[in-house]
Amino acid sequence: MRYDLLFETNRFNLSEVKEHFINPCCFGEDLAAWLRGKLREKGIEMSEPDQEDWGWYISGTFKGNDYFVGIGGNADEASDEKNQGEWRIMVEKRRSVWQKLSGKNEMSESDELLQTVREILQAEPGFSNLHSE
Repeated sequence: MRYDLLFETNRFNLSEVKEHFINPCCFGEDLAAWLRGKLREKGIEMSEPDQEDWGWYISGTFKGNDYFVGIGGNADEASDEKNQGEWRIMVEKRRSVWQKLSGKNEMSESDELLQTVREILQAEPGFSNLHSE
């Protein structure tokens, strides 16, 4: 199970397709690096950002649990600001087959890493319309 946090901002690249992007929609490299830095400030180590065909991700271990944090964005075509858009941060706790079969270590809305990411986003000026899916 994963939890998605969505918000809007114009602070990250949603307009310039970089040469190293797998697909033209692979935005999120700069947001992934920024979030990794914010988590590191809180003592949470995550991997260097890496790319998928839909966006970027970071991963790491926090309090004995493995996490995957996916990042993707969509530009707001109606905006005059080229980087205005909605970002989605997907937080997923990786569980073993045994944990899945036994229903143990499930992720919940109160998960500490999820709450930390939410707090980082809430505290940031220029981010709006933060909500969960």
